[in-house]
Amino acid sequence: MPKLAIHPSGLNTAKERARALRWLAGLAESDREHILFDAFAACATATPPTPYVALLGAIRRFGFDTVRRRGFRTAGPEQFEDFQRVRESRVQNLRNERPSPLRDKVLSRWALVRELHGQGLGFRLIARYFSKQLRVQVSPSYLRKMWRELEPDGDNGLQQP
Repeated sequence: MPKLAIHPSGLNTAKERARALRWLAGLAESDREHILFDAFAACATATPPTPYVALLGAIRRFGFDTVRRRGFRTAGPEQFEDFQRVRESRVQNLRNERPSPLRDKVLSRWALVRELHGQGLGFRLIARYFSKQLRVQVSPSYLRKMWRELEPDGDNGLQQP
């Protein structure tokens, strides 16, 4: 096994450094600003300013290597807080993403789902109808999930004895 040269940032291979930069790109904008601010502050205090190494160091301090499956160090209390910041950042990203195309297709035909379900058809048959007649591949569980979200007053639309 080849020996690794020690990189000042602690990310020793080019693959690890590339993964860290991709991870940075996937964070929410406010977290990226926080990391860049830390990197610029570290770069300003360093005697030979090395912005790349300062950026990689800020990425590690924010919690990059504690999230990986094979981390560089064991997570302590400080890194556990980083876990929480990373999770909050990913939740912000999910909120900002647009709805899925499948959801848009189903929502545009929601009156049809309501009508078919009101006639006593189950979600499996409605999903089969969508597949064969409308050429929209949707699972019965997804239809049930959307039904619970959009029709809170009727759990399943059918009268229970």
